[in-house]
Amino acid sequence: MTPTLIAQLSDPHIRLDDAVSQAALAAGVARVLTLNPLPTAVLVTGDIANSGDPREHARALELLAPLPMPVHRLAGNHDLFGERTRYAVDAKGVRIIACDTSIPGRDDGTLELDWLAERLAEDRDTPTIVAMHHPPLRTGLAWLDEIGLPSAERSALGELLVAAPNVRRVVAGHVHRVIHDTLGGCGVITCASTNIQSGLDFIATEMVLTSEPPSLLVHALLDSGDLVTHVQAI
Repeated sequence: MTPTLIAQLSDPHIRLDDAVSQAALAAGVARVLTLNPLPTAVLVTGDIANSGDPREHARALELLAPLPMPVHRLAGNHDLFGERTRYAVDAKGVRIIACDTSIPGRDDGTLELDWLAERLAEDRDTPTIVAMHHPPLRTGLAWLDEIGLPSAERSALGELLVAAPNVRRVVAGHVHRVIHDTLGGCGVITCASTNIQSGLDFIATEMVLTSEPPSLLVHALLDSGDLVTHVQAI
């Protein structure tokens, strides 16, 4: 049986005066279009615009337009959508619950646990991906952990996941590199940026950049019900 694919792009940080960020997102879109089979949906897990300028978002939508499948966007700390972007959708057998962890004017995040608990309670059977911008994990990188989710919220999410075994993966962005952990028995993974990557420096107190190549994630739901995540270079 052919697996159901969900592709994930993250943190393009589109700037109108930056051709590199725009070309990088276009390359990510082009890579998605090479996947076989094509994904049933694409997640873009936040920081779509660099400054929140509506024109940056409009340009990002133009760059995402070649994708023939639904594109589900989430707000990041650089985005100014003007309203909460939280929802649950079906992607042909995979349920996606998109959380809004953004706090206007701040780089750290918060998780609306009551809202998420209600969405999880609606369906305890369908294989589910919970998506957000700020990852519910400690990275071990000091500068990143200062702008993440509160420890108490991460613990509370773990309790929700224990009670929702149909959640196959929690996916996030924000950190500009791929990091994996588990929470409440569920795999948690972050997506690299299509644009710039953060380096692996456990001492630095500010963002360290690296020349590592960008990548996207491909979440594949198998006929066994298992969900496998692949890292695909762009």
